[in-house]
Amino acid sequence: MHRGRIVALLLAVALAGCHAPVKPSGPTQAELQKTALHSLGFVQTDDGWLLNLPEPISFELDKDILKPSMQRSIAKTADELLKAKVRRLRIEGHTDNSGPREHNIALSLRRAHTVAHEFVANGFVVDNITEQGLGPENPISPNETREGRATNRCVLIIVPVDALAQ
Repeated sequence: MHRGRIVALLLAVALAGCHAPVKPSGPTQAELQKTALHSLGFVQTDDGWLLNLPEPISFELDKDILKPSMQRSIAKTADELLKAKVRRLRIEGHTDNSGPREHNIALSLRRAHTVAHEFVANGFVVDNITEQGLGPENPISPNETREGRATNRCVLIIVPVDALAQ
């Protein structure tokens, strides 16, 4: 009888080892991040996730000051990104083509910095934000119309592809 118990015990141990590991149910961290990005208005592009807000982060002619509504929008976005464990951003400043190119490059960088500062004020680490001033290069809209130029006075928020969990 003693031998029968040992065989049964060995058989139970062997069978227990044959079970495949249980995969946790539910979405992965990467899936949760993508869902959060979609809910915030981000759209996937070739080089990352671009924030597409109902009201763009835009600026008045030759200014780098955020409107209070944009400050609130950035605060909400920062909070939701941090909850989703998205910690890195690229912020691209743009201008229209009015005025000297060098001035516009500097202005676009100040705009990017203004928005980056707002993200830092809302919990992001400054070293995790890349700021770019693109000036009039790569316009969002044609600069031939007043509306197009106004559209180009903006900042784009991008979550790089490699900033998401794998």
